[in-house]
Amino acid sequence: MIAKRLEHLPALKPWLPAAVLVITGALALRNLVGVVHFALHRAFEGDFAVYYIFARVGIDHGWGSLYDYAAMRQEWLALGSAFLYPALYPPTLAWFVAPFAALPFAAGYALWNVVLVASLLVTWWLTAPRSSRLIRLGHLAFALALPSIAFGLLLGQVVIVVAAAVSICWWLLRYKRPFAAGLALCLIALKPQLALMVPVALLVGGQWRVFLGWATGSLAMLGAALATIGFGGLQTYAILLAGSAQYLGAMTVYPQLTLPGLVGGGFAAAVTQGLVIAIVLGLVWRRRGSGLEFPFVAGLCASLLIASFLHPQDVAVLLPATWLWLRTDPRGAERILGLTGFTAALVLTTPLPLLLVLAGWMVSDRTVVLSVSRRSGSSSSMA
Repeated sequence: MIAKRLEHLPALKPWLPAAVLVITGALALRNLVGVVHFALHRAFEGDFAVYYIFARVGIDHGWGSLYDYAAMRQEWLALGSAFLYPALYPPTLAWFVAPFAALPFAAGYALWNVVLVASLLVTWWLTAPRSSRLIRLGHLAFALALPSIAFGLLLGQVVIVVAAAVSICWWLLRYKRPFAAGLALCLIALKPQLALMVPVALLVGGQWRVFLGWATGSLAMLGAALATIGFGGLQTYAILLAGSAQYLGAMTVYPQLTLPGLVGGGFAAAVTQGLVIAIVLGLVWRRRGSGLEFPFVAGLCASLLIASFLHPQDVAVLLPATWLWLRTDPRGAERILGLTGFTAALVLTTPLPLLLVLAGWMVSDRTVVLSVSRRSGSSSSMA
């Protein structure tokens, strides 16, 4: 957006977009070299190795053993890795990775990386603001230059698939296929804390058919989980998730990167989470006539702000949120605070700067609502 604004200056217009593309492209290339080096020499240390073992437990020992530490350790030893991480993932992730885990590790890892790259390209192609080819390529280069995106690719993080699922949902809704959009949104179950508020925001924003599609698919997944791992398995997963903060070294979770962790957890965290949810859903309700993009953006931001279990690379899910927000053509304080907040969150790999985004929405809320009301009144008069 900055490049697009500055290119209107006569002296800068001919070369500024190209210069931005060169700089971000160089950073992106450096990150990609690091990703390839990691894939060739340290693949067993990435998150895909954990996903692979998680799915192998289900394949070899039965899906009811997904959270059996002994079975997991046996699979790690069979893989020949010196690292052993506890699996803190929902069963949906094991099912999704199972086709890759049915292959030898190298082949599964290679195909998984193809899926991640395709997911990133889909997210960029669908949600990046429409502009010249050069500027759109600049958006892609900027994304690859971001630490959160590069780290997600390096580790083989499923967060990139979740971002693509949200992008596809928005695209299907844009082309008036709400139920299919809701079914696509079901893929957030691969890492639910990253986008849990998106279906709720869509419902509050008036998109009940999308919510119905998501709820239908999610209930089917829940039924499959109960049939395969049982209530006891789901209870074990919930216990592991609740106790994640006690195993920081093993799970690489940084509570200080989250808003609940910042306020100290406990009752204060619950109050803060409730306040964020109330403010965000209130904004979605007031802006429900301003377009399809805002509920997605607000839902993603709220999900990260209230999340108590978070990894630095998880903020990569903000990539489609940022691009969809730019499509709303924000102005004034919202533009300044939003650009600062989104960029800082993606660069610093923490959701805390999203508080600036939220502040920008609150400042500009009256202006946006009045604008929507005028458009509605004008339409009624013409009718």
